[in-house]
Amino acid sequence: MRILSFTLISFLSLAALAQTGIKGVTRSTSGEPLPFSTVYIKGTTNGTTSNSEGAFFLKTPPGRHTIVAQYVGYKVTEKEITLNEGQTVRFDFELPEQALQLKEVVVTAGDEDPAYRVIREAIKTRKFYESEVSAFKTDAYLKGLFRLDKRPDKILGQKITIDTGIIYLSESVSEFSFELPDKVSERMISSKVSGNEQGFSFNKASDFNINAYNKFIDLDMEREFVSPISPNAFLFYDYEWLGIFEEGGKLINKIKVLPKRPTDPVFEGVIYIVEDEWRFHTIDLFVTKARGLEFIDSLKINQVFAPTEYDIWMPLSQKYSFKFGAFGFKGSGYYIGVYSNYKVEPNYEAYRSAGLYEQKFGTKEEADLFQEEDFTAEVLVVEEGSNERDSTYWKTIRPVPLTSIEVADYHIKDSIRLVKESVPYKDSVDNETNKLTLGNIFLSGYTHSNSVEEKYWSLPAVISIFQYNTVEGFVPEIQPTIWKQIDGQTKYWIRPAVRYGFSNERFNAKLEGSYRKLDNKFTRFYAGGGRYISQFDEAEAITPFINSYVTLVSGENYMKIFEKSFGYVRFQQEVKNGVLLNTSLEYAQRDTLTNTTDFTFASDNKVNFTSNQPINQELAQTGFPQHQAMIFEATFRFRFKQTYATRPDQKFVYSSKYPEVFFTYRKGIEALGSDVNFDFVQLRVTDDMSLGLIGTSSYAVGAGAYLNDDALTFVDFKHFSANQTSLSQVGKDFKFELLPFYVFSTTKPFLEAHYQHHFNEFIFNKIPLVKKLNWQAVASANYLTTETIGNYVELGAGIEHIFKFMRVDYYWAFQNSDFFGSGFRIGVGF
Repeated sequence: MRILSFTLISFLSLAALAQTGIKGVTRSTSGEPLPFSTVYIKGTTNGTTSNSEGAFFLKTPPGRHTIVAQYVGYKVTEKEITLNEGQTVRFDFELPEQALQLKEVVVTAGDEDPAYRVIREAIKTRKFYESEVSAFKTDAYLKGLFRLDKRPDKILGQKITIDTGIIYLSESVSEFSFELPDKVSERMISSKVSGNEQGFSFNKASDFNINAYNKFIDLDMEREFVSPISPNAFLFYDYEWLGIFEEGGKLINKIKVLPKRPTDPVFEGVIYIVEDEWRFHTIDLFVTKARGLEFIDSLKINQVFAPTEYDIWMPLSQKYSFKFGAFGFKGSGYYIGVYSNYKVEPNYEAYRSAGLYEQKFGTKEEADLFQEEDFTAEVLVVEEGSNERDSTYWKTIRPVPLTSIEVADYHIKDSIRLVKESVPYKDSVDNETNKLTLGNIFLSGYTHSNSVEEKYWSLPAVISIFQYNTVEGFVPEIQPTIWKQIDGQTKYWIRPAVRYGFSNERFNAKLEGSYRKLDNKFTRFYAGGGRYISQFDEAEAITPFINSYVTLVSGENYMKIFEKSFGYVRFQQEVKNGVLLNTSLEYAQRDTLTNTTDFTFASDNKVNFTSNQPINQELAQTGFPQHQAMIFEATFRFRFKQTYATRPDQKFVYSSKYPEVFFTYRKGIEALGSDVNFDFVQLRVTDDMSLGLIGTSSYAVGAGAYLNDDALTFVDFKHFSANQTSLSQVGKDFKFELLPFYVFSTTKPFLEAHYQHHFNEFIFNKIPLVKKLNWQAVASANYLTTETIGNYVELGAGIEHIFKFMRVDYYWAFQNSDFFGSGFRIGVGF
């Protein structure tokens, strides 16, 4: 077996060394390198892209070929070569600047620029080109690089240990397939990550499958960007015709794209459009921070198209380069993609509709490129062993040569990898990071690492330890965590917790833990027990921090708590792709608690402390005698047509374009001394929607009822996420901002609905001066109906992205058409 392996490796190495191709550099006539220029074999989609130093390598079959080199703004240059098997030759290209012809067009005052004629024609044919290809398959080489040029020494007292320089360098080779409208399938066959021999690249061809003919271009930002040939493009763009040139018997228009307003979600730059065909030849566009980019200062997009089968033009190469800066960090990076060996299935129906079918295909028999089973929910598969390719393999397969800096990064990081994986090195790093500082003691918390054994423990920051409520008084609570990882994935964690109330002189403690089975079903086991404090709404109606603040500063004690001695077990598993099951069983003894202190910093006339027994319109006495409760709960989360990626080490789940549905069943079991007996069911639906230029929306709808409420306490009521403070919890799907805590909790059927629309920069980017602040408008509406409350409605309007992380809203509430209340809410979140 060893002899066979050695023979195979030797054969592959010799074959790699005997590769056939051309290498060289693309330069201008003045000798300047032309980075990321496109080089390909004429008449094929076999091509490559030069690196940032202008160097390229093009794998070429033996025989006579015409090699084409092109670069934006320069004349396409061709060279004839003849190659023998195993021969590699050097060909450098010198590209002269593109000489533009003006076609004897003279634009005088009042005349329309010739660019508008070209754009009108491109808009007319946009829809055809948008769906010209029904399906395609291609080989994709992707390379991503991130550089950190500047970093702060500390953030919130935590020392920043990451070095400047290249922080991410990765290459991948994939087979990528696509079929209209949005089916994708990708198989990553090679993966390389600098400094991480066992790592897998996060490059993904589908992330770069951008159709330039779409009305709006989705760059995975907060809002979409208007295409320069969108049907309403003239509302957003001005155009300038820079001239025309001939290439391969076709005339190519060069057009400058100019935004009408400085903050619209649009591009600027240059596009090249083929005369008479009105298709893209090349795109060279960019957007800046003023367009609403978050944490990115600028983003540049370059796509080069070339004819494939049936003379259909597809992207041969594309590059996304960016600069970023936030919180003292500054850097840059790029992703580059090279596509080859296209197999294309035309959209025959689109050709029929355009009256071009006979001219294009004649009597050719139509054939499907894919079968239905070729596309599944598994949209990306990373092959086993894809990260084990050696340097010889990469020299053979890599279409874009590494730059000297990238070669050095691979070499240095691979050289020190063994050092970094050694016990002495890991111990030395741990000795440094395990040092106590004022920052981690008081602000960020302390973590102790044993990297060799992948064992860790942490303590919370002092600022988060202290709480205050009117039942316990001042309460220090400490929750250290101990956890174990395997190859960077948490295998188990254990979390003891203790708290002591100085006013009620009561000590409580609990112990919780979790065990993770490292499979692709997200299997988790949880268990816990002890005696501890719990809110009546065990989903945490109000955070301890907010309650401590309003109790001490405003004299309002909204948090209502009880004590329980308990034990529970929980289990989670994905029973089927897109169906996640969470179950739990708890047995608890519950005891009521009463206020023991009225201390507050608020003046006497502002103090409004209430009993620890919540006020409720359905139940006059919400307190309860000591009792036992055994409760079972099961929740199914349905994510329809959920897509996912499979790597040899784990599964990654992607979001679905369909709403998520949650079904919950909770049962109070009257057995083993338990005093509760009820059956509760609930259905919830949530979804996010993009509405193009006007922003994004999200909604959440929930309904439920008690099928049986024979024996239950107020703890078991359905509680709604309410708020009576000026501080809001940003990010919760189901929440009301003016609804009083517990007053409308119920055992009756209920329906609630929540809607938010984020205008992003649709409104404020049109207001002078304000638009420079990058604020974003948001609108909200919340609805609740029960037998007790009738019809309750909240309407809100607000501003988010204040200082990037703050949000301020004003809400109005109405109950059965009567005014209920109003107020400001302030929240923090990105």
